[in-house]
Amino acid sequence: RKRLRVALGLWPTPSRTPLNAVEHGTIDRGDHTVSKVFFESLPGFFVTGNLYRPKEISGLVPAVLFPHGHWKDARLAKQVPAKLRQQIANGEERFERGGQSRYQSLCVQLARMGCVVWHWDMLGDSDSQQLSRTLIHGFKEQRPGMNAADGWGLFSTNAELRLQHAMGLQTWNSIRSLDFVLSLPEVDPDRIAVTGSSGGGTQTMILAAVDDRIKLSYPVVMVSTAMQGGCTCENACLLRIGTGNVEFAASFAPKPQGMNTADDWTVELATKGFPELKQLYGLYGAANQIALNRGEQFPHNYNAVTRSAFFTFLNKQFRLGFENPVIEDDYEPLPAEALTVWDADHPAPPAATSC
Repeated sequence: RKRLRVALGLWPTPSRTPLNAVEHGTIDRGDHTVSKVFFESLPGFFVTGNLYRPKEISGLVPAVLFPHGHWKDARLAKQVPAKLRQQIANGEERFERGGQSRYQSLCVQLARMGCVVWHWDMLGDSDSQQLSRTLIHGFKEQRPGMNAADGWGLFSTNAELRLQHAMGLQTWNSIRSLDFVLSLPEVDPDRIAVTGSSGGGTQTMILAAVDDRIKLSYPVVMVSTAMQGGCTCENACLLRIGTGNVEFAASFAPKPQGMNTADDWTVELATKGFPELKQLYGLYGAANQIALNRGEQFPHNYNAVTRSAFFTFLNKQFRLGFENPVIEDDYEPLPAEALTVWDADHPAPPAATSC
């Protein structure tokens, strides 16, 4: 775990500067609310997202951190209708309304289950535009003007020598997201979960490995012995020397952890990687604390079937009191303009001109 922190440029731990969190534009959805939030993970550098809360809160409640993957404008976008209909026909989704956004679907159902949910943007996506998507997720060739001894940018030799990179910054955003969630007075620090799929699965796995405050982890379509992360935001120098994602997941033992398979690089996880994880948990006397939801019939996803598996695992581990399996109900997704954080009263910060 220390090796992870070193590779991420997070050891020693950077100073925690004030978050200066702003919550505004709360929308009443009947059984839950949705707010717009931004805060500073570093001075002048903003994390943006939506905070979902149960409408009725009594005592301390669980919280779920929900990072997302590489679907463009993930927090704000909706599925193409023709593709959604095909997903319904294939058994991947259930509803023509709710199925429009897998991300809102997860957040809404969790709020209905009594959880606070923080769903934030990865670097360069949706409202997080201080660093561009092209730079963070599409870097392809060196920029000679960004590698001087007196000033350099991300992905340069000078930056890499100093362990300054997109993955470290994205992980720091995750850690500061946890700081933000734990600052909410209604949140139970003993029931903090994190889940995400694909690139969000990487963020889930890494945050769970490096921050002891996470109590339950559920990385989706990411843990495998095959492909380890296909984006520059999922890789760093020193990160996978003699190790990989299965061992990263193993570092969370013996705390509750679930994962899944799909028809992607996780397709062989049931026989390559998961048996070893199960054995490790068994050494702790905690073999029942790790679960695998098999879904090789589905492509890369965080679909209704996979979401149900997560809801059910969370319900059992956090003793939420719902009947298992937990199946989500339909709802009306909010449009992008209702979710976006920036507006006339809260203008977006300027994009970086040199990074």
